Amino acid sequence: MSVQIRPVTRDDAGAWLAMREQLGPCWVIPGFENNIERFFETGMLDHLRHAVFIAADGGEAIGVAEISLRDYAEGCGTSPVGYLEGWFVEELYRGRGVGRMLVAAGEAWARDQGCTEFASDAEAVNETSIRAHAALGFENLGAVVVFRKSLG
Repeated sequence: MSVQIRPVTRDDAGAWLAMREQLGPCWVIPGFENNIERFFETGMLDHLRHAVFIAADGGEAIGVAEISLRDYAEGCGTSPVGYLEGWFVEELYRGRGVGRMLVAAGEAWARDQGCTEFASDAEAVNETSIRAHAALGFENLGAVVVFRKSLG
């Protein structure tokens, strides 16, 4: 295995989209291809500056990490904060350090943007993600209950 971590390119757009959709239903956004194109033009996704890294083995994309710059993240005391928005590694490559390399690339990018903290989240029921975050040194700050109220 000779995995390389590099910034995403337009040639990776299809693989990026396919891996993103494997993260779960909330990551399946109709028309996200347009967001990908805007990202390549502006460096922005969801109104936040982003970096996207691809893990490739022999030229084949096997993992992706989306990192943003947020003004604020729960439990953090500085701004901006590097934020691991999404992270995926093909099943065949899990447990081999690929995810760790993707996150390290995101951390380096966040440091280059002036961040001194790096944050992420996981659904409280996603034990696999919680264990993966813990293995990379993330501190579990506990569950957060999210509320919403329609004003319409």
